[in-house]
Amino acid sequence: MIKDVLLMCFWALNMSFIFVVGNDTVEQTKRLLLNDPDVIGARLTAMDKKISQLQAELFEEKTKNANMRQTVTTIDRIGSTYIRWGRTTCPGHTSDIVYAGYAAGSSYYHTVSKSNFGGPSNTLCLPDDPEISNVTYSGTDSYLYGSEYEHNYFGANSHNEDMPCVVCRMRTAATTLMIPGRKSCYSGWNLEYTGLLASGYQGYSPSTYLCVDGQPEYIPSGQDDKNGHLFYVVGYKCGSLPCPPYHDNRMAYCVVCSK
Repeated sequence: MIKDVLLMCFWALNMSFIFVVGNDTVEQTKRLLLNDPDVIGARLTAMDKKISQLQAELFEEKTKNANMRQTVTTIDRIGSTYIRWGRTTCPGHTSDIVYAGYAAGSSYYHTVSKSNFGGPSNTLCLPDDPEISNVTYSGTDSYLYGSEYEHNYFGANSHNEDMPCVVCRMRTAATTLMIPGRKSCYSGWNLEYTGLLASGYQGYSPSTYLCVDGQPEYIPSGQDDKNGHLFYVVGYKCGSLPCPPYHDNRMAYCVVCSK
């Protein structure tokens, strides 16, 4: 484009003047001298302005393309992760499986006489393809146990079944949120899955609250009553908790949402 401007400017050094006299047209061509300082200065000024304009347009286009590439890169990196408890697959077509595995945590059981009533309270999602060390652990300080559903509230014949889990990564969403007490998302949020709020028994070791999928799966051959890390359905208790809007002895829903 700059080359075309230069050619146009040099062509303009040859000017034609048209004179109209009555019905007769007389064409006279005057070649401007290349050493005329006024003409050369005017033409160079026009060329400088045009080149500056083209440079500005080129810079704007490069900036726009760079911003587009940055936006695509940012979108690719903002994916949020969450754990889907009780399932081995991620919902919908907007998330990918990071890994699937087994819900695990500390033992549910404690005895005052042995002072075994502490330990971690959070639940982990262990991968189904672990990398095992060669060092034997012979202590009794802390162990991970598989998790079991207690009772059949979670699903048909779920009592004593072992709980799987899967870690999901959203492709576009930057945030995921578990909302206790609801089974639908607020306006502007997308539903990932819904289910029942679960935790350990209040008379056992400390535990965590998590959202078990409303259509849970079971680990194959895991129906034996081995206990370990246990999960029970959570209910509401009126008093300090206002009722309404809550209701006494009702099971608590939960939902995982993304945005």
